[in-house]
Amino acid sequence: MNRALFSGQRIPRELLVLPTEEYYRRRYRGGKRSRWLLFLITALAVFIAAVGARAEQPVTLDDVESGDLLFNSAEQGRYVPAVHLASHARVEVRGLVAEVQLEQAFANRSDQWQEAVYVLPLPEQAAVNGLEIQVGERRIVGKVREREQAAQIYKAARAAGKRAALLEQQRPNLFTNKVANIAPGETIRVHIRYLQPVAYDSGTFSLRLPTTLTPRYIPGKVIEGVETELSVDGDGWALPTNQVPDADKITPFMWIPPVESTLRGSVKSPKMPPDSFAQPATELTANSSHKISIEVKLDGGLPLADINSPYHDIDFKKHSGGSYSVTLRNGSAAMDRDFALRWRPRTSAMPRAALFTEKGLAPDGEDGKDGEKLASTYLQLLLLPPDSAEKVRRLPREVIYVIDTSGSMGGNSIRQAKESLLLALSRLQPGDRFNVIEFNSNTRALFPRPVAADPVNIRHARAQVETLQARGGTEMAPALRLALSQQLPGDDNLVRQVVFITDGAVGNERALFELIQQSLANARLFTVGIGSAPNSHFMRKAAQFGRGVSVTIGDLGEVQEKMQALFAKLENPLATDLQITWPQGLVVEAYPKRIPDLYRGEPIQLVAKFGGAGLSGELQLRGRQAGKQFQLRLALKKSGSDVGRGIGSVWARSKIESLRDRQLAVGESSEAGQSLREQVLQLALDHQLASPYTSFVAVEEKVVRPQGEGLSKSPVPNVVARGQVLQRQTYPSTATGLNAQLLMAAALLSLGGLLRRGRALRCGLSQQLRRWLRKLLPDLRRVRLPQERNPVRTR
Repeated sequence: MNRALFSGQRIPRELLVLPTEEYYRRRYRGGKRSRWLLFLITALAVFIAAVGARAEQPVTLDDVESGDLLFNSAEQGRYVPAVHLASHARVEVRGLVAEVQLEQAFANRSDQWQEAVYVLPLPEQAAVNGLEIQVGERRIVGKVREREQAAQIYKAARAAGKRAALLEQQRPNLFTNKVANIAPGETIRVHIRYLQPVAYDSGTFSLRLPTTLTPRYIPGKVIEGVETELSVDGDGWALPTNQVPDADKITPFMWIPPVESTLRGSVKSPKMPPDSFAQPATELTANSSHKISIEVKLDGGLPLADINSPYHDIDFKKHSGGSYSVTLRNGSAAMDRDFALRWRPRTSAMPRAALFTEKGLAPDGEDGKDGEKLASTYLQLLLLPPDSAEKVRRLPREVIYVIDTSGSMGGNSIRQAKESLLLALSRLQPGDRFNVIEFNSNTRALFPRPVAADPVNIRHARAQVETLQARGGTEMAPALRLALSQQLPGDDNLVRQVVFITDGAVGNERALFELIQQSLANARLFTVGIGSAPNSHFMRKAAQFGRGVSVTIGDLGEVQEKMQALFAKLENPLATDLQITWPQGLVVEAYPKRIPDLYRGEPIQLVAKFGGAGLSGELQLRGRQAGKQFQLRLALKKSGSDVGRGIGSVWARSKIESLRDRQLAVGESSEAGQSLREQVLQLALDHQLASPYTSFVAVEEKVVRPQGEGLSKSPVPNVVARGQVLQRQTYPSTATGLNAQLLMAAALLSLGGLLRRGRALRCGLSQQLRRWLRKLLPDLRRVRLPQERNPVRTR
């Protein structure tokens, strides 16, 4: 039967089946259920949106419950800081060692008993060997204990109402300082003593004193079951994760300072992160909180041509005997950037070698006959390899530039990083190959593989670099892995280099060091530290494991100078295959164990311990430079004895670092790793040093807090580094955040709208479908079939 679709034939009324009363009753009942469902979904969406919006409202302390995180508030007077912080640093430089006495005064401005918790940045090679707490004229000396034991002693003293202090190492350059039972109106002073080696590069000595830090990005998934522990006794804004188990201990609350210059971000910026403590900047400024004064006594033993600080205004004065005193010009400065001091000897006075020694007693357990202590001598050596007199042919390079564009690089940091990268691109020569990798939460390479450094590719790269912006997290591992896998096999004449530009603001440093060791192959990794307070521990160790060097750029005006110094190292020959031969009969334990390759302007610096016979004989250094062998000799004399006070602590700190590096290779939880742990623990106890396995604890035996009086915990925030725009931080893989809550609310409202408009929508869709079908399919009512065009005639 030939029957047209959509024929429009009318159906006789008597054949229609009309709806009954039962049909309308069921339909009404279904519509009632839909309306109730719509009401519940709408109410739920409004509730979720309200909860999310509440997180953006400023609060007072009355609104805070245990474990709540506070946000920055632009409103004045909403919160007065409970604990006021003032710092004073006295630095004495003798030869190649700087001894630092850091005094931090914690003043309780509230009417409650307080426990102050402060995350303290220190130099990455600091040997912390002293802790005291002072109340009035009374001083309580701290002692080194195994980490767990020290924590138990502190908790017991805190609970008993005794004054106590605990200093724990979280990273080589990051410590937690806790002070318990500060009475209302009382000030407790904490004295921390540490030693650090003086740096030397390209004719200039320097030291760096950190005063704040850049908030670290915490990768990984939250460890289940830690939320309760964090809310009760947490010290930071982040939850422990499978990649950073101590995330809550290295993520202090931050304070955004007032807008005092164009370099600083606005307090009213919409990008205020939940890792910022709710303290109006004007309160801290009015009370002169978070200020530091610095005094330096400089006795380098050489006549100096210049003394300067790149980030602070200083005054210096020369004294009889050739020593200098250095102070801050205004007496104190905000703790919003690292303090750096540089001094340059006169060219004619700079020796090719410097040697300092210190006599001391051997640690416990190394007694001689009849229980007498054996004498030990510690030595610190600086030796300059010869400059290459020949001009070496420049080899073509394959350079992978990696730039960090995460949120922590906001503000001046991203401008410094982009300027550094543009300058590096301009140094490429014909015959070189290059690529640019950007990373934040994601990793993106400009080219799939390194390309020729021709004008077209360089122009394209420069245009892309100009558009880079800081946002997102700091997922560094994928960027490192991609950069170290970019090198193409083939031409052995290519010098393979990776230049990594970042602030190092990550919490999983050890995992990244392991990645570098495993993936480096024959490349060299150079790190460029960016910002007013970069993670110097990561920058230096990453370059060490990458067989490269590290430079730090703390100001936009330093880009040209520091990058030129880096280029000089990248483009000039190395001093390789370096070996030191000690005098015969002298038993020496020196660090670093293996002398690394040296770049232009770099000296050999090592610390050693030896016993037995006195220091005498001749030290020999052999190596290769520009393809030729060289040899240096240095006479070891007693004339330098007792000049280098503190070398023993620096030596022990260097040995601990070496043992920890070996742990990284074998795994900390392995049998060999546990054996190395015991060596680190014993060494730290012998030399009374803070370490990953030891802490300083000081307790006053007198009970000061009356029974029944409560104790409030007050995290003392760190100051956001100058020039840095603090970006919004989030918990990694944890509770739903504000944006997710609002998205969920929007989805629920959309679902409610669909339910409300369901019937109308179905009708509309049906009509639209019918119109589409009419356009796609022919109308058979207007089409004549072949039989109709050529009817068959029958007789």
